[in-house]
Amino acid sequence: MEKVTKGRAERSAKIDELRGMFEAHKGGVLADYRGLDMKAISELREKLREHNVTFHVVKNTRTRLAVKGSSYETLDQYLKGPTGIAFSEQDAILAAKVTMEFAKENSAFEVKEGFMEGGVLAPAEVAELSKLGGKDQLLAQMLSVFNAPAQRMLGVLNGVPQKFLGVLQAQEEKIGEGA
Repeated sequence: MEKVTKGRAERSAKIDELRGMFEAHKGGVLADYRGLDMKAISELREKLREHNVTFHVVKNTRTRLAVKGSSYETLDQYLKGPTGIAFSEQDAILAAKVTMEFAKENSAFEVKEGFMEGGVLAPAEVAELSKLGGKDQLLAQMLSVFNAPAQRMLGVLNGVPQKFLGVLQAQEEKIGEGA
């Protein structure tokens, strides 16, 4: 009896841990890794690790229980067959980018679904998301858009004194020639 209780407590702890991962991470991707050998899975994990993304193979039943009652509950319909989950801690786009690149290189690897900050993404949406730049790149682009009007205004303001100085120098030369 004690062994059964210990097993249930262990399963419950793993479900809670998985639920915490869904809540704590910015996003991720569910994928079918069927047909990949251990070398390919290790290669995938290494590529993901370079971008602070982790890859977990979790039982579908545990995943269903972990997402039950959350905004990711609709993911349970894609939990058929072997499922690996790539969790991105800092940048939700990176999980999509790396898994989609890996899927292009390995036909046995198939992206089932994605999730991002409370929403579920279809495979086509994951593919579109993977085409975007990373979080830092998007922030830099946004900053340049916000900064452009100020730079133009500064150029105009700097132009006025320069033109005035040019007029003064031309006047000085004209006076110098007349004397």
